[in-house]
Amino acid sequence: MKLSTERILFYAFCVLAASPLLFSHYPPMVDVPQHAAAIATLNNLSLPDFPYHDLYYVDWVRPYLGGYLILWGASQFLPILVAIKLLIALAVIATPFVASLIRAHFGGDPRWDWLLLPIGYGFAFQWGFFNFIIGAPFVLLFLLSAFKYAEAPRLKSGLWLALFSFALLPIHLLVAAFGCGLAFLYVIAGRLQWKQKLLAALPFISPLPVVIIYLIAWVSEGGQASGEGPWGLSIYRPIELLATAVGLTSGRINAVIALLLLALPFLLGARITNDRPRQMVFLAYLLWMMVGPNFILGNFFTYNRFSLYAVPMLLVIMTKPASTTRSVKYGSLLRALLAVVPVTLIVLLCFQFANFDKESQGYRDIEARMQPQKRVLGLIYDNQSAIFRLPMYLHFASWYQAEHSGAVDFSFSQFGLLVRHKPDAAVAVSSQFAWQPGAFDWKTNKGWLYDYFLVRSEDGIDSKIIETAECTVKYVTHSGSWWLYEIELGDKDDPASCSAKRTAELRQ
Repeated sequence: MKLSTERILFYAFCVLAASPLLFSHYPPMVDVPQHAAAIATLNNLSLPDFPYHDLYYVDWVRPYLGGYLILWGASQFLPILVAIKLLIALAVIATPFVASLIRAHFGGDPRWDWLLLPIGYGFAFQWGFFNFIIGAPFVLLFLLSAFKYAEAPRLKSGLWLALFSFALLPIHLLVAAFGCGLAFLYVIAGRLQWKQKLLAALPFISPLPVVIIYLIAWVSEGGQASGEGPWGLSIYRPIELLATAVGLTSGRINAVIALLLLALPFLLGARITNDRPRQMVFLAYLLWMMVGPNFILGNFFTYNRFSLYAVPMLLVIMTKPASTTRSVKYGSLLRALLAVVPVTLIVLLCFQFANFDKESQGYRDIEARMQPQKRVLGLIYDNQSAIFRLPMYLHFASWYQAEHSGAVDFSFSQFGLLVRHKPDAAVAVSSQFAWQPGAFDWKTNKGWLYDYFLVRSEDGIDSKIIETAECTVKYVTHSGSWWLYEIELGDKDDPASCSAKRTAELRQ
């Protein structure tokens, strides 16, 4: 089939949608340094001279293995930073491409696909939910296959989708639930007889026994299905959804921009379909976004991250007008804006990423002065990025662990992820420490465990730490808002020295 010029342009811009990642050495994604650190440590655990074998172990009976295994494979050939940026870029490219296939399946106008270009940069990207981002094109492909199957069920297709359902589980449990749930709903709302509906829906409920067994085992080990995190019900959810749906940060102005952008197809004559299964899929998605929980299955920001799917779900219910001959006032301008505005958003992101690169340059200067394989405590008093107005630096210290074979606290290894702290590991910071570095106490948090304190603030380390330290905390250097301090441990043969305390701590 010969592609039109517009199609070729769209596919080219799908690739160019990843170009902002070229403008920043480190991607502005809150959690990504922790994910990079986990896979780098996984690689290091196979090396005999890695000094932190007593600190970590690999727990394979965990969710979210899919994205990690893909990253692990890429890291065998590429530096960890290059590997993670490459995979994120591929996800940013593949997500609008696959979503456009869903639009095409339902016969929508190809020009609507331009709305998809910036969706990869929304809430999930900003917070660096790596496995969720990697899972996005897979679940969209799953939904496309499920929609086709539901309209003409076949045994072979059903078996394929059952396997696909199980394959989604290790990528991300929430992604699997999202895909299987909407596919199940599409089948049940369809026009088949009830017996046929139940048979056709089997591929989408087949993973349930595995999920139930896992959840029972997880809860019995102390996992929380829900917790202290707020449910987060708010009248501002529609504003948040609109803004992040097109790759912007939350805010009223961004929501207005998004609303104007998403209104363009309707100004050009797009309508809402009368097809009940498609309507049910969209309404279920919208209900989840409006009343879904903030915290579930150990995940904060649960419903928020699904804004990634807002535009693809909108395309599910959009249909072209019955008459294509009706002229639209300012039609040429509106059609131009439909492509120009999303492309402009990508261009603006390039500038933001470039500015973030300048903003984070201080960290790179500091990291260049650090010796490899050291243990570091991140004291990120100021975690906010002025460029994105988000805590982009919350876990930034973990890039040292990812790139220099060290160990950094606070670490996601305290949670139930692939690389975990051993139960008896010498770790003395809480799971909330990243958010509360000002609560550091030399004795409680065992300052002698660390070689470096890596600080982000305008004024350097809290003076109380130096005053209460049982050994010398020496200023090394600073660049911009980043400061580096080295802990002088003293003579290991002196029982009162920090070196002796560390040795005793590690032997326990």
